[in-house]
Amino acid sequence: PLTPRELEILGMMAEGMGNRAIARTLGISIHTVKFHIAAILDKLRARSRTEAVAIGMRRGLLMV
Repeated sequence: PLTPRELEILGMMAEGMGNRAIARTLGISIHTVKFHIAAILDKLRARSRTEAVAIGMRRGLLMV
């Protein structure tokens, strides 16, 4: 399962936010954002951010 932070970042990805904007919003480094996104892609077995968002929506992980 995704961690609360990973779910938060997945939601921001769904809103179309880039890594820099996510990092700024959360007050974390871009490297940390990239680490979380890599974990999200791995856990959801997604090949891209777009696919991760689509999978998240299908699984009910994102509020639309």
